[in-house]
Amino acid sequence: MHTRGDDSASDGGRMGDAAARLAEDTAELARREVRAMQDEAVTALRRFGAGGLLLAGAGTCGVLALWSAHEALLRAAESVLPRAKTSVVLTGAYASGAAAFGMAARNRIRAGAHATAGAMEKEAGQLEQEHAPMRSEPVERGGEDIGPGGSDAGS
Repeated sequence: MHTRGDDSASDGGRMGDAAARLAEDTAELARREVRAMQDEAVTALRRFGAGGLLLAGAGTCGVLALWSAHEALLRAAESVLPRAKTSVVLTGAYASGAAAFGMAARNRIRAGAHATAGAMEKEAGQLEQEHAPMRSEPVERGGEDIGPGGSDAGS
């Protein structure tokens, strides 16, 4: 014989089972998503690791090539100028080149920053124009008319 209390207890048990199954399913889904993200990250790092290693090798070869070119230039200039003057001339040439490259890089970076700032200001202006009608419409709260922007004019 069933009483009302028995029905509610069994309903509660079924609800508890459903909630437990939902929690387990949600946890399993979260685990799968985390595993998928980990796999993607590991794959990307492996690709980057190989690319980074190749890039480091290319940089090392580039430095060695510059060093060899410097040595060849030094030997060629030493046949015309004394050794001390050759070093000073090459140092001045390298410093001038570094300064020129640095100034060119600075100008490029500044131009990029100005272009980005201009684009952001333009986007902000467009957003303000798009959302201006929303701010000018009065907002109603509980039958009261509240002015533009949602602040209560009477308070």
